[in-house]
Amino acid sequence: MMKIHFTEADLLETYYMQPGESMPVMMHLASCEECASRYDRLGRKLREAASCETERPATFWVRQRHLVMHAIAKRREHRVSIARTFRVAAVAAFAFILGTEIMYKSLDTKPLPNTPIQRAQLRPMTDDPWDSKELKTFHSVVEWENWIDSGDEL
Repeated sequence: MMKIHFTEADLLETYYMQPGESMPVMMHLASCEECASRYDRLGRKLREAASCETERPATFWVRQRHLVMHAIAKRREHRVSIARTFRVAAVAAFAFILGTEIMYKSLDTKPLPNTPIQRAQLRPMTDDPWDSKELKTFHSVVEWENWIDSGDEL
C-alpha cells in the first residue's frame, strides 16, 4: 500500500538511503509534483547546511571556555552562600532553643519547703488551736488542757 504524500521525515530518510532502497519513494516523486518540490527544497537545505563554515576562530573557543568557567564559579558561589545561610539559620535556631531552655530553667521556681503559708494552707482551719490531729496523737502522753492558763493561778 502506497502513501498518498510523504512527510518531510520520510523524505529526509530517503535522502540518506542507498539508491536501491529508495526506489518506491523515488517512483512516487516522479509522479507527484508536490512531494518532488518538497524533496528538492529539503535537498537544497541540506546542501546549504553542509556548505556552511564550521571552522570557528580561536577567540570563539577562548570565550566559550571563559563563559563555562564563569558559570561554574557562579554556581559554586551560590552553593556556598546557601550553605552559609543554612549554617547561620541552624546556629540561630540552636541559640533560640538553648536560650529558651535556660530562661525556663531560671524561671522554674520550686516552692520553699515548710513555709508558714503552705502549712496554713495544708491544715484545715479550726477555731480551737488545741483541736488538731498532731496534738490528739500526743494526748495520751501529755495533758494539753492543763497547759491552758485559766487565769486564776497567780
